[in-house]
Amino acid sequence: MDVRISKHNRLSVFELDALREAFKRSVRENNVTEIKWAEHAELFVKRMIRKESRAIRG
Repeated sequence: MDVRISKHNRLSVFELDALREAFKRSVRENNVTEIKWAEHAELFVKRMIRKESRAIRG
């Protein structure tokens, strides 16, 4: 999943919804318990940022 950040560094409502759905899917696919959601969310966001960074560079 690619999440593009606009030139104003803001996500649209649609992008936020897609990101939320991707996170929920990741939680299900990785069998993350609720107690581990915060840790998983941090790793998930870092992965998304890295993907975005690579997409921008080329």
